[in-house]
Amino acid sequence: MYCRVLACDFDGTGATDGHFAPELAGALAEARRNGLITLLVTGRVHEEVESLCGDLSVFDAVVAENGGVVCFPRQGRTIQLDEPPPADLLSALRARGVPFHAGAVVVGTSGRHANDLFELVRQQGFDGQIVFNRDAAMLLPSGLNKATGVRRALEEIGRSPHNLVAFGDAENDLALFALSEVGVAACGAVPAINHKAEDRLSQPNGAGVARYIHELLKHGCRLPTAQRHRIVLGADADGPIDVPPSDLHVLVSGDPHSGKSWLTGLFAERLLERDYRVCLIDPEGDHLSLGQRPGTLILGREVPLPTPLGLRRLIVDQGRSVVLVLTSLPHQMQRAYVSRAIGALQEAGDATGLPHWIAVDEAHYFFEEGAQLPARFDGGTNYLLATYRPSLLSSRVHAAIGAHLITRTLIEEERYFLTSILHERGPRDLVPFEALNELEPPRVGLLTDDAHGPRWRTFMPVARTSAHAHHARKYLTARLPDEQAFWFYPAGSPPVAAHDVAEFLRAVEVIPLAEIGRHLAAGDFSRWTEDVLADHELAQAFRKMERRVRDGAAPNREELVAHIEERYQLDGKPEHDVSR
Repeated sequence: MYCRVLACDFDGTGATDGHFAPELAGALAEARRNGLITLLVTGRVHEEVESLCGDLSVFDAVVAENGGVVCFPRQGRTIQLDEPPPADLLSALRARGVPFHAGAVVVGTSGRHANDLFELVRQQGFDGQIVFNRDAAMLLPSGLNKATGVRRALEEIGRSPHNLVAFGDAENDLALFALSEVGVAACGAVPAINHKAEDRLSQPNGAGVARYIHELLKHGCRLPTAQRHRIVLGADADGPIDVPPSDLHVLVSGDPHSGKSWLTGLFAERLLERDYRVCLIDPEGDHLSLGQRPGTLILGREVPLPTPLGLRRLIVDQGRSVVLVLTSLPHQMQRAYVSRAIGALQEAGDATGLPHWIAVDEAHYFFEEGAQLPARFDGGTNYLLATYRPSLLSSRVHAAIGAHLITRTLIEEERYFLTSILHERGPRDLVPFEALNELEPPRVGLLTDDAHGPRWRTFMPVARTSAHAHHARKYLTARLPDEQAFWFYPAGSPPVAAHDVAEFLRAVEVIPLAEIGRHLAAGDFSRWTEDVLADHELAQAFRKMERRVRDGAAPNREELVAHIEERYQLDGKPEHDVSR
């Protein structure tokens, strides 16, 4: 993971006898100079922390009262996340002789008085929870914890928990560790924290945190991705097929209509489900269904494509994921737009870690040898690239790829290229020709290389959750007038008119391939489908075929037929079929 945020507990972690060690203040200041956001996260009330620490300027935010209050020291701004404790409850505690302190939200006392808190909460019907912090007990409104406060602070600042390293030592830090990408247990932490932590400090208190921060900065703010964050794409006989959601560049390749775009959408969908922020560049409109995911915007259709600055604001400041649909732009304008967008996103990724992923479908349009894209593969953002022509990608791209997802590949040039990749990067006992032969849809191959060496696995993908929307069937047999029919003009034969989709399909199945190639090169199929049938999805599929023919590929009758049958549900395929 790429760390952009540090969150440090106070007592038992960053502080010694209620005071921060000077070396920790220095480490935090150095972290901020390197662009990291620093948070102090504590169960204490803000005024108490202020009196103990004095200068809080090394922190971008202080999350106090176990998540109930968020303060921004340099702005002089405070956000209270819930209501104050009920006056009747405080009076009842006094009547019982229970020593306590009350903040804006929290009520704290010794752990030996936890039963008194529990009885009063039950008697008064207060919707609260009791949280322990070693020998102390805190009463908070239900659902409020350190993670709640930290999440709110990150929303205000424009950062993500997926770039967060958290330091803690006690039970009330468990929610913070669950939110973070990496949890680090302080020296002497309680067993529950040690069990949940990804790492542990070797030195006590502020000295241990300071040393960890210096080491983190020395390694470019990168840490291994925790196993708990890996995303599952499918399963084979040995178990789940999963990949890390960071520190990885992925290439998805395969023939047209082999499930390549479907698999790319699945990968993006899995990231979105885990709240990773994704910018998917979609030249052909294949990923509109991702707009069904909460927090994901489709731009380039009803809503215009954003400027690079607007794109950064949507992803970083507003916490959105986006799908950029480029179908309204000519190819050369697509290249120029993608170059500007990637430049802005790369800069944002280095500074903030956002977006976590840039996904590019039809990547050969933009990442071929000699392309002047500003993309770098050593920055804060991960790349997911998809193409049916992996051989056209630059050597720089291939050198950066850490995982290959491969669907059926029959195009001879690409099959030869992938055979060389598997031979060069795969396990010694792998037979590339046989491996590729296994990949009949919906089976997928995954080539990775980790601490255990190269590994090749074939698997069945999991089902996607975003629905596949089929076009209405009203044009299947509803007859169009002559002026709206599609007309074929095969050489040496009379013209053939298709007055509905069914006639169009029958004509495509028998018309000479040369006539099909002529219409594909001219863009006639996508234009008729868009303008007459008003079928945007099928038009996009045809545009992809048309572009390939203009680039020199042979027309493919079978693919044309398959698109029509699939779109109008003529082939009986189930909705989850990955050959889409």
